[in-house]
Amino acid sequence: MDKKCMRVLKKLYLHSNGEYDREREVMIYQADTLTLAEQDLLTTQVWIANDLEMIHHDDITQQLIAFQQNERLSWSTIAQAFVAGVGGSYPRGISTLASYHRMIHSQMHAYEETERFLACRICGFSHSDEGWKNLSNIRYSLHLGYDYSGTSVGAYADLTEFITLLEKGPIIPTPEDITTFNQLLHMLDQAEDEETPGKFEKRLTAEKLVKGHAGIRRSILQALSRVGVLPNQVLSLSPEHWINNEEILNGEFQLNNTKGRSDMEMPWAGWQGKLGVNWGNARKLFGDAIHVKG
Repeated sequence: MDKKCMRVLKKLYLHSNGEYDREREVMIYQADTLTLAEQDLLTTQVWIANDLEMIHHDDITQQLIAFQQNERLSWSTIAQAFVAGVGGSYPRGISTLASYHRMIHSQMHAYEETERFLACRICGFSHSDEGWKNLSNIRYSLHLGYDYSGTSVGAYADLTEFITLLEKGPIIPTPEDITTFNQLLHMLDQAEDEETPGKFEKRLTAEKLVKGHAGIRRSILQALSRVGVLPNQVLSLSPEHWINNEEILNGEFQLNNTKGRSDMEMPWAGWQGKLGVNWGNARKLFGDAIHVKG
């Protein structure tokens, strides 16, 4: 998605450009406020202004399981897109890493709420996820570099579009993307033992290594944490297995940096400088893109 198209989407998805559909309890955005040229631009991108879909826990789980057979999706194509996202040439790739991890470990299960939260203890599907959703608005956020893989709905919105994007071929990171990616891992691995996630984010912002807004940086770090490239103080995370949502949420109660802070969430919140980088998981996922010796 080029900058011109992103400017049109920003105009389209302004809150003031939306109307709340009370019957379906979802926001619908007004494409007729765009100029004809802007509407034509979205048409050429095959962009649907309001992709409304009725969402149910079991249906979403079944869809994610079905994606496991899609030949376009693999750790290789996902990892390449993610590296391009970190480097800045393809922000849309950032969300795919954790979405793919969620998808490949999806299994049918009944919705069973956690003890403390109104969400499925296994997949994190929230009670508020049930009903109509505007997937287009979620996908716009994904193109901005945000990570929505914390819920099965976000992963579904992500992968349904990403599969179509891969029809044109895999996303190939530039040499600059790969350099930035390795520099980020090196920064994390060389952090002071007591450095917290919050302090690291401030240092990363000051270094100006990763382009874009703070949400991009947080999304990258959260995704690397979910797949176990960034180790966790209280959980054993890995690309090869799934940790139930309830365990991740309960882990927050064991940490000092999540108490009283709604903006710091597991699993990224569970990292600390002394943990560095799990180079085994990094090489397993990113292969030849890893140039830093661990």
